[in-house]
Amino acid sequence: MTAAVHRARRLTMWSLAFTLVLAWFGALAGVVLHISEGRADPVRFAVAGVALAVFSSYIWRFIRAVSVRWPEEARESHRYALYSGIAVLVILLLLDADPSGFGLIAISWVSVVTVRAGRLASILLAAGTAVFCVLLLSLNPGIQEIPIAAAAVVYGIICLTMPYANKLWIWILDLGEQAHASKDAEARLAVTEERLRFARDLHDLVGHSLSVIAVKSELAGKLTAIDAARAAEEMAVVRGLAQDSLRQIREAVRGYRVLDLASELDSIRAILEADGVRCEIDLPPGAVDPETAAPFAWVVRESATNILRHSSATWCRVSLRAADGSAVLEVVNDGATTGSDPAGTGLAGLGERLAAIGGSLTAQPTGDGRFLVRATAPTGVAA
Repeated sequence: MTAAVHRARRLTMWSLAFTLVLAWFGALAGVVLHISEGRADPVRFAVAGVALAVFSSYIWRFIRAVSVRWPEEARESHRYALYSGIAVLVILLLLDADPSGFGLIAISWVSVVTVRAGRLASILLAAGTAVFCVLLLSLNPGIQEIPIAAAAVVYGIICLTMPYANKLWIWILDLGEQAHASKDAEARLAVTEERLRFARDLHDLVGHSLSVIAVKSELAGKLTAIDAARAAEEMAVVRGLAQDSLRQIREAVRGYRVLDLASELDSIRAILEADGVRCEIDLPPGAVDPETAAPFAWVVRESATNILRHSSATWCRVSLRAADGSAVLEVVNDGATTGSDPAGTGLAGLGERLAAIGGSLTAQPTGDGRFLVRATAPTGVAA
């Protein structure tokens, strides 16, 4: 799970959890009304308080199951909905179903437990809750003695509309997860297509040469006993073909290994921003020559990979500048974490590559919650 999806799930969880505020407000309002009218029953209040705690516990588990832990806890969410519903029933039977008091607990319950339900199930649950509350209110009128017709209108409107307000959060979350899944699938498809292209290029480059090498090697082996000079000529041809094939392979691999810094920056900006990390890039046009741009591009790629995998960054800044005749690339983010090896093996390998050309690479926390990767190389940078 990416950091952006994790944050979206937690945001959805807390947004749904605000429905609990409505339930507790209704409970508080009901208690105040009962006390003000002198109808407070300590025993009933105590039992209802326990039921309210049970309701809050299970409805919180339900909210967490349908947001942060979905779909792993899909089956458990049904059990949480049932237990919290029983707790609501106990509260309403012990006290009353006033829509401005304890009835708000039932409204809170139905507005949450329908977020992952289908259309028909949502309508049935909402209508059933409204009918049950109205029926219960008619049998046990509340303190305010609200007309049944008015209560039916209030329950009908709220129970049939609030569930869809909460469903909106789940719908947005699902859309976000689908978008991230689509990006992952697109990336995997791009990798697969690149592998196929490389395989085709490699076959076209050396397939014919290797076939000729095999035939001529077999011919040279047969000529060894009858015509040593001709066999030597054939092996010379084989050696030439092998050297030519090796040159072609090196050229092909070199083309794959060389990265374009500007293109790499555009790519990592799109990837980071898709993951919810704001990315700032300060790269003056023509700031660095191609020989230095390639290793810097690898540093940028590895830094972005580490940000996605090992940090909780919300922003990242990539800058390039001149300092004492050298090019200095800096990648800084605000997601520094404690760990045994913050630089990682990938950056360590790049440090060795830069050291081979007289450069250097450091990667460490700055002490203020940020993590800085700095790469230097002795090359001409535009002043």
